[in-house]
Amino acid sequence: MNQQKKSQNPKISILLVDGSYRPHFAVIDSLKRQTFAADDFEVLWIEYYDKLKQELIDKMKDRNNFQVITLNENGIYHSSYCFNRGITASRGELLVIPDADVLAGENFLETVWNEHQTNERLVMYVYRMDEPKQPGNPPFCLDLDSLKKKCELVNPSNYGGCLTVRKKWMLKINGYERHEVFRTGGDHSNGLDVYTRFKNLGMHVMWHPELRLYHPWHPQNPRRINVYRPQVAFVNHRAKNLDILPYKGIDPSLDREIPLSLHEQLESEKRKNP
Repeated sequence: MNQQKKSQNPKISILLVDGSYRPHFAVIDSLKRQTFAADDFEVLWIEYYDKLKQELIDKMKDRNNFQVITLNENGIYHSSYCFNRGITASRGELLVIPDADVLAGENFLETVWNEHQTNERLVMYVYRMDEPKQPGNPPFCLDLDSLKKKCELVNPSNYGGCLTVRKKWMLKINGYERHEVFRTGGDHSNGLDVYTRFKNLGMHVMWHPELRLYHPWHPQNPRRINVYRPQVAFVNHRAKNLDILPYKGIDPSLDREIPLSLHEQLESEKRKNP
């Protein structure tokens, strides 16, 4: 009986990506406490490089539905490679792609699944609530109840906070953009890019009015505006042309050269920010 259930595909695949920079792995503990049946979801942690922290290994090893994938890549981190590998490796009907250093309530997956049963074309985002900056360098606050009291909605349009969508629609847009413009080492506009392509596809976009994820404060490098400008040029070009496909995505047979007009924009941005 149990063996038969394990052979069936899960309903949900949770994709968590990393470039060896995650400060904690409390999201794993949150997912272990879900009210959604363990046999009905899987967790894929996709590491861009080849080294894993022992804490992550210890948290992942005691569950059959938790898996670590290492890409063994080198150089500057490119999150799209992690996202796309997770998409192709996933077995669930529904993809849940949250920031990998958040905490979730126990009914998170159950609520997400139920919402998607009401609309076949739903693309649903979940607001990420952020803990205000803490003085000094205190230990991470990894207590969910404490975070619920302290966290604020800092970025209401954080498309990378958590995306939920059926796998078939992610394959329809051929996954995340692997062009070198999106190789940024950390912060990126992948979330905005995917959102724009889903919008162009005519999907039904929703931000859940009640569900929340909670992000503990941690030190981070200042955001580099010049990194975003070429990516925003990409996104704006897609928006104006109602484009749904990346130039380099999951299926290489669908890859294309970027148009001359976009190429000229990118070259202009390079001259502004050498």
